[in-house]
Amino acid sequence: MRAGLNRLAIGVIALGCAGFASVPVWAQGPNGRLQEDYLAPLREASCPAGVTPEKPDAIELTAKRVALQAINPKRKIIGDLTFVDGFHLTSTDKRFGGLSGIDVLEDGNLLAVSDDGAFVWIDLGEDGVTPTAARMSGLKDAAGKTMPSKAERDAEGLAYTDGLALVSFEGNHRVLAFDVGKCGAAARGAPVVFGAFGESLAQAFDAAGLKVGGNSGPEALAVAPGWFLFTGLETQAGGASPLSARPIEAPPVFDLTIGKGMPPVVGMDVVADGDTVRAFSLHRSTNAMASNVISIVETVFVREFDQAGVPANRMSEIRERRQERFRETSTRGLAQMNIFVTIDNFEGIAAREMPDGRVRLYVIADDNFSAKQRTLLMVYDVAKRG
Repeated sequence: MRAGLNRLAIGVIALGCAGFASVPVWAQGPNGRLQEDYLAPLREASCPAGVTPEKPDAIELTAKRVALQAINPKRKIIGDLTFVDGFHLTSTDKRFGGLSGIDVLEDGNLLAVSDDGAFVWIDLGEDGVTPTAARMSGLKDAAGKTMPSKAERDAEGLAYTDGLALVSFEGNHRVLAFDVGKCGAAARGAPVVFGAFGESLAQAFDAAGLKVGGNSGPEALAVAPGWFLFTGLETQAGGASPLSARPIEAPPVFDLTIGKGMPPVVGMDVVADGDTVRAFSLHRSTNAMASNVISIVETVFVREFDQAGVPANRMSEIRERRQERFRETSTRGLAQMNIFVTIDNFEGIAAREMPDGRVRLYVIADDNFSAKQRTLLMVYDVAKRG
């Protein structure tokens, strides 16, 4: 283990061994620096010195075009979304399927995660829409080994930024970071440590008074600029999905909600302009006959500095970040979908701001490795707010 990782873990180790903890370097003093003292050790743990980067396995991929509505193939509008294109994805590789999270890479291609413990890279054509090729690799644990059980590899949410793929898991609720930008398929799952003493997601659930089951945890994951982590729970409270929007290094606080009156959230992504964050959330009902089996919602948050309890002396960068809070300013339902349009078990959503200011949404369906379901990739553009 390298020195950077030792700095990251020291608080957790000391707490467990002696009943008290030395505060890690990244949470101390006036010189705490997020990139150097928190993210760098995380990257080092995922892609340690001596590990050779690996390319994922190329797999066969077939993309069959599907319409928004089979009985009306020319239909392009649903709610405030314009349908761009849709595809039924299949592969002869039996590992392909179960796609539950998706995000856009720097080059405009897609990265998805399977709830059977795999990354799937999906290349798009020059139109930025049509899938043309795919590659896969299994998720590795912190030791570089294949995750041994379904409970350990039940990946649900995916948020990619600056080479790091953050993946949230159900069963064993946690978030792991994979430095796929540097190590590719050899990236190891480095645990994201919340707070100076390594608070767990379970502790955050308890603090919010939430009872979260094994299969209703952190389904939605997104990263806003500045490494603010948005985590949405499939478990609902008060008719909405609990949401935490906190610095990645801080303990989650589920003091926000998303999708009031909508089905549980199963996916999310964000685009930002300064302190304003537009969150695009995907909600799915278990009632196949409901009028809103699938709902897509846009919620606008603004980031503000909470001055309550701020000491007179200048705080460190990390502690200042912990004073940042997000406040909802508006919400709108973009579309509600049912069996009369092309849907399936939608679970992942990715948002990309286009050069002309439009936001493009990529929505992926989890086929549960069942012949009765499909892996659908549907692409929509969001109508500008009136």
